[in-house]
Amino acid sequence: MSTNTMTATAERTCARCEMTTRWAPTGRASKKTPPNWLEKGGLAYCLACRRELAVEAALDSAPEESTNKHLAQLRSAALVEFEVERDPDRRDGEIARAIHCSAVAVGKARERVRARQSA
Repeated sequence: MSTNTMTATAERTCARCEMTTRWAPTGRASKKTPPNWLEKGGLAYCLACRRELAVEAALDSAPEESTNKHLAQLRSAALVEFEVERDPDRRDGEIARAIHCSAVAVGKARERVRARQSA
């Protein structure tokens, strides 16, 4: 006896990298965009591209005379701050493992984000 069930699937393509994802929109995942994706201006962005967009925004604001070391520091800070803002309830160690940095760096970024939000 066949148990072939048809499940509706949703599909999204990242506007930046053109990666396509498919998922069964049930329960919490019944949104128009999959988890960790963002829809902005009618376009969808995957998590990897969202991270890169955050880094690019930070680098675009860097002074023209910035050294490579300074640009690397800006990149790291932007990435960590993006992750803290994306999921503020996530533990520092989890964020650190996800983006390959130290939990201390995440803690410092969390302080910077809080300071900006309270200003």
